[in-house]
Amino acid sequence: MRRLKLMTVLTVAGVLCAGGLAYASSQFTQTSVITLTATKAGKPTGLQASLQSADPGAVQPQGLKTLTITLPTKTKFDFKSTALKQCKASEVEIKATLGSACSAKSKIGSGTAVANGAPVLPTIPENATAYAGHNEIIFLLTPATAGAGQVLVLYGKVSANTVTTEVPVINAGGLNIVITALNLTIKTVGKGKQAFITAGNCTGGKFAVKSGFVYQTGATLSIASSSKCSK
Repeated sequence: MRRLKLMTVLTVAGVLCAGGLAYASSQFTQTSVITLTATKAGKPTGLQASLQSADPGAVQPQGLKTLTITLPTKTKFDFKSTALKQCKASEVEIKATLGSACSAKSKIGSGTAVANGAPVLPTIPENATAYAGHNEIIFLLTPATAGAGQVLVLYGKVSANTVTTEVPVINAGGLNIVITALNLTIKTVGKGKQAFITAGNCTGGKFAVKSGFVYQTGATLSIASSSKCSK
């Protein structure tokens, strides 16, 4: 009887998530708060990121396809800074070693993430680590608990003051997996001209940041956040 119930649950999951897509209901919510740790323009800075999605009216929230973070104008990234090393390991190597294939000096951040594999595994805790690559930030997600979770490597391509991350459709054992939360701290690395990230313009006493979301369903969303600063 229990086996029959489990088979029914998996069948329903397959129907609702056919094609790797989870469709949003009217109860879908998305939050994004991205802040700079610096308080003055032109100073070395780190980043704090907190993103969450939820949809009580659906089996799981719609999956993210592309996330574009636009930092204040004139924000600079220096991947050639002597304060860090670039991780040159392949995706296969990073996954196989859970990140140890990257130099310790390339590690620039850490945090947590949550994935949703509803209805079977609605909450999957993950650890998040960020590394400096070649003009990109490498995000590594690894299971926080034994027996659940998936190792995933994402790449945030950096161009001027924007970081664009593509998120593939994630399927494990026939279940559609959606990343629903990310809390990540990118630390301040380097000083002066050797800073990895230098804060851009402070406008109206704020560092303004825009988060642009494109979902697997084709829906789009833009969210603004800011932190206090001075020139």
